[in-house]
Amino acid sequence: MQRYILDDTTNNFYKTDIHHIKKVMRMQTGDKVIVCLHEKCSLVKLNIDENITFDVIENYDENKTLDITLVQGLLKGTKIETTIKYSTIFGAKKIVLVPFERSIAKNKNTDNKTDRYFLIAKEAAELAHREKIPTIEFQDSLKTINWKEYDYVILADEEEKKTLLKDLELKNIFDKKIAIIIGPEGGISDNERKYCKNNKFFSISLGKYIFPAEIAAISILNNFNSWFFWQLNNYNI
Repeated sequence: MQRYILDDTTNNFYKTDIHHIKKVMRMQTGDKVIVCLHEKCSLVKLNIDENITFDVIENYDENKTLDITLVQGLLKGTKIETTIKYSTIFGAKKIVLVPFERSIAKNKNTDNKTDRYFLIAKEAAELAHREKIPTIEFQDSLKTINWKEYDYVILADEEEKKTLLKDLELKNIFDKKIAIIIGPEGGISDNERKYCKNNKFFSISLGKYIFPAEIAAISILNNFNSWFFWQLNNYNI
């Protein structure tokens, strides 16, 4: 069934969705869709005229998810769009784009990029049946990020050879905020590695093989998702 994540400032459909409902899907009054607002989803019946309203048929149970932020080093070309799409599908609630010392891409035309990246994230969230579109923001460097808002910060470091995600003793993460740092093509610099170490961030390896920077986050997000799903089913969290 078609799913739409509503604009949480107006509590209604985005303009692009109104066009999609009327012109692409050619829906009629009485057709049913799923709408999500403030991370809660409902089955609704549409009322279509000049505007689109809806009547709620059934409210679904709230889906428990982890609060994970991806801090991604800027990437060349459209690679960052791949990162946004798949990190959204795999459960990132926030994506922070940051130029690293080895980043070739720079923070330019961020307003235009933000609009495009939002649409990519929205489409990915609806495709994956997520309840929320991740927030996307730009930062000037690692040092401008407010790390105090996170309970755990995890750096994927190609120079770390032993410690894996499963080796970390992360306690009670269901109510914690987690940040994952992924560098750009070429990885992180010694200065950035030292900065992370000085801030007592966790450093982990993603395993034996090196992943392209645009999809490296998938490995961590998927491991978190699998572990969380197992916890939900075995401990009735």
